[in-house]
Amino acid sequence: MNNMQSNTQIFSWRDQLIYGTMTALATTALLIAGGLQPAAQGFGTHEQLGLSPCAFLRLTGFPCPGCGMTTCFAHAAKFHFIEAASTQPMGLLLFFLTVLFIPTALYLLQSRIPVKSILHSSIVRRSLPIWAVLYLLGWAYKLALMWH
Repeated sequence: MNNMQSNTQIFSWRDQLIYGTMTALATTALLIAGGLQPAAQGFGTHEQLGLSPCAFLRLTGFPCPGCGMTTCFAHAAKFHFIEAASTQPMGLLLFFLTVLFIPTALYLLQSRIPVKSILHSSIVRRSLPIWAVLYLLGWAYKLALMWH
């Protein structure tokens, strides 16, 4: 039995639901980002969604690890990639991954590839530490940017 046949046999309605839900969430995030006006200070755009100001920033005086992500997405959704990168470089990378996730999820859904096989793949396992480092570097960049 080849690999594709075994994937077809273990592909379930849960996989369909996960891919469908994640595609809908990614699409919704991109549409919402396109409707937001990026905050001039490089953070706080999320407040346009009715969310409160960042408690971490208010309590510590330092930006949180996700600081600037919404503002970055708002810039990127308007194709202002330089502004997006200068706001939060990791946010721009996440924006592009969100865009790429939509056709990828549709392909995985059509190909009946189980979510579990993706999550347990060696490329995902090996890339997690890299993503963690990139996320921390994005935070360090935001800290340095707000200190100057």
